[in-house]
Amino acid sequence: MKFPFCVCLSPLVFALFHPALAEGNNGSLDFEQRINGKAILKTIEPIRERLQDLSAVFFSGHDVVIYGIVLSPDGYIATKASELHSYRDLTIRVGSSKYGQFREIGSDPSTDIAVVKVEAAGLHAPGPVSNDAAMGTLVVSNGSTTRTSRRPQLGTLSAEQRPIPNGDTAYLGVVFGTPCTIQEVTKDGPAAQAGAQAGDEILAVDGTPVTALDAVSPILSRKKVGERVTLKVKRKDKRLSYTITLGSRRQALGGNAPEDSNDLISGGFSKRRDDFPMVLQHDTPSRYTLMGGPLLNLKGELIGMNIARVNRAENYALPISVVQKSVQNILKNTPQPGK
Repeated sequence: MKFPFCVCLSPLVFALFHPALAEGNNGSLDFEQRINGKAILKTIEPIRERLQDLSAVFFSGHDVVIYGIVLSPDGYIATKASELHSYRDLTIRVGSSKYGQFREIGSDPSTDIAVVKVEAAGLHAPGPVSNDAAMGTLVVSNGSTTRTSRRPQLGTLSAEQRPIPNGDTAYLGVVFGTPCTIQEVTKDGPAAQAGAQAGDEILAVDGTPVTALDAVSPILSRKKVGERVTLKVKRKDKRLSYTITLGSRRQALGGNAPEDSNDLISGGFSKRRDDFPMVLQHDTPSRYTLMGGPLLNLKGELIGMNIARVNRAENYALPISVVQKSVQNILKNTPQPGK
């Protein structure tokens, strides 16, 4: 399917830097105007229309909780699985059409994509797609929205395509105290289940004698979720040892638990934001509730699917080739009705 428009870069550059549009003394628009200004939104109006056609919006009550991409005229939609499975009684809007019921076809854990089906006809197919997504490319995603109207947000691909490994860290379930003791044991955590108690003085870790906490951390940092660590401790007048099977920090603290100081000031992030086979990273001002929707270039070509709000400065999108393969696998591995 061909779309009768092509937004060239030159009008956008004109809108960004023409002195007549200047908001300051430097001859260019200020930051907010470069992102959301009327001149920019007018320039990328054809892209807004593409967003309108391709975007499915999932509501929980009156709140937008996730986006999706329309895959076919008869109502197949791809969205973000980890967010989809966090809600019940969702409704879906595509343009002005509202769907109170949908059926989940299946999901792919490797990409966090789920495919759902609404009873529809005449929706827009994805149209032109492109695998050309070099660092520095200007991209457009969904911004704020009314119930029926999309608003585009402009950003830039800010890194080369790359896989994102699983960032989950091993979890012991203790608070250490100086010089080398267990100060507190988390109830029902891995250490508690192994018999650790507050006040235990650590003498050795995996057979290596230790006298200070700075000797314990390097040993534990090499451990992965599911591996074991053996502590030799002194408890009052007794010496004993126990083996702890390390748990998942993410599972123990919850998927939305901050992992570092940057998370604390990020204003919300996706439940899953790592362990992806390949991503496009972009700097579009966004929210985690906007994930799942399309990522377009300035030609209106679909280049990816927004999959994770990572922090206040980064989003990940799955390249369109990864999305296509994942959706094909879901459809292939899901029994069809009547078969």
